[in-house]
Amino acid sequence: MKKIIFLAILGALLMQGCKTTPTTSAAAPAAGVKQAAKPIEMDPLKIMNDSNIGNCTSCHAIPANSTVVAGDIGPPFIGMKARFPDIAKLKAVIADQKAISPETIMPPFGRNKILTPEQIDAVAQYIYQY
Repeated sequence: MKKIIFLAILGALLMQGCKTTPTTSAAAPAAGVKQAAKPIEMDPLKIMNDSNIGNCTSCHAIPANSTVVAGDIGPPFIGMKARFPDIAKLKAVIADQKAISPETIMPPFGRNKILTPEQIDAVAQYIYQY
């Protein structure tokens, strides 16, 4: 009987400890205090190589740039001006390839707000030179 009472009390204490209550973290900003905005990365090579941003080189190769180790899932970045005489179409592909080719595995970087329009422009301008 004592064991049952002990387990009931222990269970009640454990359940009470599981209740969530709002807490303030030492790292949380005080109410009304704005945090400094994280600067937006604009270097196209960093955007293209960073797995947390564009990560273009995980699928695409840039043969003219031997410093970049790249993938071979997507088409390589060669002959871009011939393939996309209008750079706006290249930007549209980067922003949302699924709107053009629904079966693609390329993420819609613009639609999903992975990249800003300015970042898409920077990447397009960079790869357009190849």
